[in-house]
Amino acid sequence: MTSSTKRHGRSTGALGKLAMTALAAGGALALAAPTAAAAPGTTPVPGGAVCDPTVGQGCLSVVVNSGTFDNNGFTLPIGDGDLIIAASLPDGDDAMVPRDDGHFGVYSKPMTVPGGVLGVDLPFGNLFGLAAVTSQVEAVETPTLNGLVTDFDITLPARLKIDNPLLGDNCYIGSPSNPVVFELNNDPAGFESHFEDPYPADTAWLSGINNKATDFELPGATGCGPFGALNPIVNWRAKVPNTSGTTLETVSTGFLFPSAAGGTDPLDEIDGGDSGSSGSSGSSGS
Repeated sequence: MTSSTKRHGRSTGALGKLAMTALAAGGALALAAPTAAAAPGTTPVPGGAVCDPTVGQGCLSVVVNSGTFDNNGFTLPIGDGDLIIAASLPDGDDAMVPRDDGHFGVYSKPMTVPGGVLGVDLPFGNLFGLAAVTSQVEAVETPTLNGLVTDFDITLPARLKIDNPLLGDNCYIGSPSNPVVFELNNDPAGFESHFEDPYPADTAWLSGINNKATDFELPGATGCGPFGALNPIVNWRAKVPNTSGTTLETVSTGFLFPSAAGGTDPLDEIDGGDSGSSGSSGSSGS
């Protein structure tokens, strides 16, 4: 990745469609040697349920398998499936179209901050959870595809929700007006391409997508504790505000698939799942 100064280039529908076709063909050829390509499978595509069947070109899902967020020693590990970006890719348009559920196509689980409030894990489950801290990525607008869809070069404006029993429900680093901007660039040469197996027909997927961002800006905390009284504590612990020494590294799997493929719903994996109360189709623009 690069810093947030890069402009937001996007792929057109035609280029995206061409990229999907080339990727699928490449994956099939790779699997054809030394054995024939496997038959389509039935494993659901992770995040595939958010794809709107009324949107023309196809669907995109990026599942983070592992990663680390670091700010000068403040570290947050990212586990398999903790973050998913999933949306439709409309024909003849140049933007991702997420499901109309308020998540802008970005689904994150609460991730445990090692060391909790003080930076050192305390006995009795971090004092029965009172000293435990989690962080959750919340997009503030729809992510942008830069270049071909198969570049998996994504700009993600977000805020980080900080959770602890004493902080209340409105403690954030970043905001819709002053977001943390992750430029998710990567080296396309590092991909391994696959086709269908074990996923449904016409599903192309790439494993080993390596992304890295450095020196992105982190605003100070807001809304932490009554009337923001605990903002200074969060700023001290998270080492914000800051503009240097920030790093995000991830390894992901990317999926390109037709809307008919279906798949799992990311909201089923977050806080016990609330997908039943969310719209299952429709779109929300950036």
